[in-house]
Amino acid sequence: MTYTTHPTADELFDISDDRLRARASLKWSNVDVDVLPAWVAEMDVHLAPAIIDALQNAITRHDAGYPGSGEGVTQAFSDFARDRWNWNIEADQVSIHVDAATAAAKLMRHYAGADRSVMIMPPVYNRFYDWLDVGGVRPVEVPLTDVPNGGYFDLDGIEAGLKAGTKVILLCNPHNPLGRVFSRQELSELAELAERYDAVVLSDEIHAPLVYHGVEYSPWLTVSEAAANTGIAIHTATKSWNFAGLKCGIAIRSTTGPWPDDLDPKTSLTDSGFWGILATEAAFSQSRDWLDTVREHFEAQTGRLTQLLAEHLPEVKFHPPEASFLAWLDFGDTDLREEPSEYFLREARVALNPGTRFGAAGEGYARLNMGTSAERLERIIKAMGKAWPPAA
Repeated sequence: MTYTTHPTADELFDISDDRLRARASLKWSNVDVDVLPAWVAEMDVHLAPAIIDALQNAITRHDAGYPGSGEGVTQAFSDFARDRWNWNIEADQVSIHVDAATAAAKLMRHYAGADRSVMIMPPVYNRFYDWLDVGGVRPVEVPLTDVPNGGYFDLDGIEAGLKAGTKVILLCNPHNPLGRVFSRQELSELAELAERYDAVVLSDEIHAPLVYHGVEYSPWLTVSEAAANTGIAIHTATKSWNFAGLKCGIAIRSTTGPWPDDLDPKTSLTDSGFWGILATEAAFSQSRDWLDTVREHFEAQTGRLTQLLAEHLPEVKFHPPEASFLAWLDFGDTDLREEPSEYFLREARVALNPGTRFGAAGEGYARLNMGTSAERLERIIKAMGKAWPPAA
């Protein structure tokens, strides 16, 4: 496409089905040609111009070696965190990794202790289970409560797990798949428990740049003294700026000075993807207007989805997210007696993520990706509506 100086959401998401099917990335290439994909968390969007320029300039230079420095990424993220979240970060608080998954696995492996367990709160990002496997630790599940209304911490269950010896909590905030942004008070209560039981909180905050207007987002390390004492935050630009195939993750702690040997930033940087580092720096430093346009589009998509569901799938419950582009659809009170994603793939030719991929607590749910055009979202929900209700 030819960009305007400040492209609109309609321009950014104006990509035909045929053009999207020509992509080799996962979302459109892994479904049949008659299926509308609304599953994996990729957006149907044009990349930010500054990211394109950074990558094209590297190609023009024939520049595809090992990363030379992470200083540009560290500075770009620090500036972004200061400007958006009033979070001040020093350079030696930051460690650059291959991606968020690698950072989390290394951190879990380091901090899990003799118990070798990590607490998670399902339904939660399905890759957490993979991260635990790579980190060589076992899950301790403490499901969120009141999921139909957004999801809340089970503090009694969390305390019981910590008493039993778990030393790491893997938090997802903003939450995937629920879209919940936990309040400062909720996070403070969790931090107090972590400090009381000498546990570490690894806070996956990769959806944070897409928190909606009017929603207060508190980075874990800014919540309280207890949170700063117990936590390490994990960030990346790859989700919010839609370049998941270019790898770069960022871990941030509250303390300064040398990192533990097995978390050495120099080794982690060398293992990182050079083009991912270039794209990440361009995202945080030069692509804020693009981000704001996309975020506003997702806020509008949430309203559209609410209306479309009311019209075409009124039995399906949906608690609007507070961040990002993922919708958690609740089929628990319907007559559907099979996995919702399987039903809609067969009957509507729409691909959703099965709720059970996010833990047993996801039974009766499906995750829908709103990261597409308004027109395509309407087609998706209308196709699902035509296949409803299920046959008795």
